[in-house]
Amino acid sequence: MTTSNFPFRLAAIDLDDTLLSPDKTISAENKAAIRALQARGVRILLASGRRHENMLKYHLELELEGAIVSCQGALSRIAETSEILHRQTMPAELASSIVRDGESRGKTQIYYHLEGTYVTEFNEWTELYDSRTHTAVVKVESLQQFDGTEPLKILWVGDAQYNLDQYDAILEHYGDALELVITDPEYLEFMRAGVTKSLGIAATAAYYGIEQSQVLAFGDGNNDVTMLKWAGLGIAMDHARDSAKQAADIIAPVGPPQTSFARAVLKLIADY
Repeated sequence: MTTSNFPFRLAAIDLDDTLLSPDKTISAENKAAIRALQARGVRILLASGRRHENMLKYHLELELEGAIVSCQGALSRIAETSEILHRQTMPAELASSIVRDGESRGKTQIYYHLEGTYVTEFNEWTELYDSRTHTAVVKVESLQQFDGTEPLKILWVGDAQYNLDQYDAILEHYGDALELVITDPEYLEFMRAGVTKSLGIAATAAYYGIEQSQVLAFGDGNNDVTMLKWAGLGIAMDHARDSAKQAADIIAPVGPPQTSFARAVLKLIADY
């Protein structure tokens, strides 16, 4: 039975460090919180930087239906039918420029093509990436073979201090052509200009006929800032980065990271 007077109809939920525990599982408490939202008539929408295919396992584990927002908002796709609701790929010329720039810097690059994820070598950085996402990647001789194609995003994986030191210079170099975000400290993520989680969530909410004011967003990271600001109510985890906390309307009560989302939902329900 649903509670019809709850003012929200869609909950956009980040995965890593929000819904997922540090060991990348969903705690029993967080699963119960999902059910509590659903009982109040809220549609659950997973929204992550991960690939759609990688997110499916969590979508299925939670017995969800409908859309998934992936690749930092570049793609919104119906899980059951693969229908694409929204897609914003990177212009081919820009992608080629980033690939060559990364090669000249000796960076480990991960290329998010719509049909797969590609690297040119397996090393400590790809091992780190695999340990966090368990995303299947394909090794190719050169990413330049994708010249002329439009990826969903490109990821540079490497030294965290390098990312901090070079962030402003890289952003200045490319100007308004792209979105650049540090997610995990070792990740520099390149997307088409304007591509953020909020873009994918807005397109998905419109598809379902849900108003912006009726959208909840739960997140913890730099890449969650736009959706926390855009949503009718943005909720940050208690361990979130300062940028996410500043963007949010509510911060989860302090406690173990594996149940921060559950505490946030309990606070939300108590307040509404």
